[in-house]
Amino acid sequence: MPWQSRQERAHVLKVDHGTGLVLCLLWTQGRAENEIRFHIPEFPPYAYVDSNEVEGIGVRLVDRIIAEAGLNYTIRLVPNYGRAVAHIRKGISDGFFLASQNRERNEAAVFSRPVVPNRWCWFLPVESVLNPHSPRVKGVLRVGTHLNTNTHKWLLGHRFNVTGTPTRIESLLEKLSLNRINAIFLAELVFYDAVERAGRDPRVYQWVVQAEKDFGIYISKLYLDENPGAMERNNGAIALLGAGGDK
Repeated sequence: MPWQSRQERAHVLKVDHGTGLVLCLLWTQGRAENEIRFHIPEFPPYAYVDSNEVEGIGVRLVDRIIAEAGLNYTIRLVPNYGRAVAHIRKGISDGFFLASQNRERNEAAVFSRPVVPNRWCWFLPVESVLNPHSPRVKGVLRVGTHLNTNTHKWLLGHRFNVTGTPTRIESLLEKLSLNRINAIFLAELVFYDAVERAGRDPRVYQWVVQAEKDFGIYISKLYLDENPGAMERNNGAIALLGAGGDK
């Protein structure tokens, strides 16, 4: 079956009334050959809903990659990365994006070639004198991050005091302005997108880079067992289009 664009296949909008999260389903009648069921977290600016369509930097990139690979796909938004991984484990989805690697994800799925670079950064009020890299500061940092992301898992693994884990980044900005937390730890572009959408001045924040972790596409081991060569086609498309940006 020839590949079709997201726009051609999108025809259902579903709302999860339990969470208030809008879920957009992009599907064809039945399941197309080689179709990958992506359940992806709402994570602006990489994935979000705009005018009843799933949009975002990550969605546009993967749209081009999957088209180049000659595969089919559907997208459903889920609340967070933890849910995306759980759906793979339960066999109700085949993958998610954009994501960085960790052991839990690698147990259930295979990570693609890198698609875009992603920097993990600390964000603090511009007047703050705290240095997140100082071991002596760890005990006084009250950190907020996005629920079930790798930044969240990294903070817990390094025993930081995580006191805010909403799924809406705007809530973290509010907590920081009210001094309920004194630092935010997030993917760089996610933070600045939230600042722009909230109408805040980015100059009131300082940032400290912690690490660079490539974003890629996870596809379940079960799907790849049933569709030999799919990841090779996917990785070939990433290489052809150029990893590291929307090229």
